[in-house]
Amino acid sequence: ATKGLELYLAKIGFKAGGREIQLLKEDEEATPDVGLTKTRKLVERDRVDALVGPVHAGVAMAMRDYVHGQGIPLILPVPGISPLTAPPKASPWIFRVTETNDMSNYSLGTWVVKKTPYRKLAVMASDFVAGRHSAGAFMAAFRAAGGEVVKEIYPPVNTPDFAPFLTQLSGVEADAVYAWFAGADAIRFVKGYKEYGLAGKLPLMGYNSLVDDILLPAMGDTALGILSVGHYSATLDSPENRAFVRDYEAKYNAWPTRYSEQGYVSAQLIGAALEALKGEAGDRGKLRDAIRSAVTKIHPPRGPIQFDRYQQVITHQYIMRVERQGNRLVNAIVDRIPNVTQEDTWKWWYK
Repeated sequence: ATKGLELYLAKIGFKAGGREIQLLKEDEEATPDVGLTKTRKLVERDRVDALVGPVHAGVAMAMRDYVHGQGIPLILPVPGISPLTAPPKASPWIFRVTETNDMSNYSLGTWVVKKTPYRKLAVMASDFVAGRHSAGAFMAAFRAAGGEVVKEIYPPVNTPDFAPFLTQLSGVEADAVYAWFAGADAIRFVKGYKEYGLAGKLPLMGYNSLVDDILLPAMGDTALGILSVGHYSATLDSPENRAFVRDYEAKYNAWPTRYSEQGYVSAQLIGAALEALKGEAGDRGKLRDAIRSAVTKIHPPRGPIQFDRYQQVITHQYIMRVERQGNRLVNAIVDRIPNVTQEDTWKWWYK
């Protein structure tokens, strides 16, 4: 996410509206207390005009009241925890450029019944908030569309060996498996799924964190054929995305991931807002309003986006399949679910 943000700022020469942009970075250490302390430091000591981050959902929740009370714009590039952009936690000072955990996974649940023959699924997910909530959204939509969940398995985060959990799938009468894992867990899970011979019996699908572009080289051919849902793929064929991928690869010698794109879009919003204000960022209220207005003026790699009334992004969701193109594994787009909103999912979780 940071690389994507820095790529766009470098593209505009770290200037907007005739003024220099200074970037200050702090590590929230994936710890709520540390994240809040670092936020206070940036706002009160460094006197920043706007904030971008964090990555960790728990840190974002810990920052929410302080940011709202201080009245300082915060752009969330990564955390998908749903309450942050729903009443009563929604704040006019908080903008989110990624989908919520619900938006993508709920969309996938409906899509599976509409577009595939799978009617009975087993579900596996990391046993923490993001995993449980994502799986819950998927199951709610899948069941509402007529599907049946025959087995639920929740391994702990940082599971070193998935064998005890994968063996629970033997004998399960399912058509396919939905999974939510991320990072090193995703690599170990996908490799184990192949080693236990499940890939040839039970097709695998999940949220894009399962086969994020940055993980595919480590997974190798064990990832081939896995379906996922998310807001971005580097294979998107548009002038904006082709330019983004070209610039990113030239700078970092790698393809951008969905996180890279989220950081890039965050910087696009700030750049456009500062241009509109001619570089005058001293009035936080005007800066906030300029960020809100900027969403229709920028050209994100993923395609056009909007904000809803709570400044949650409205964005396409793409269904992707891992394929080999040349010497590279990619998330090739096979379908698009247009303009998904967070309120599409509220019927299952928001009471």
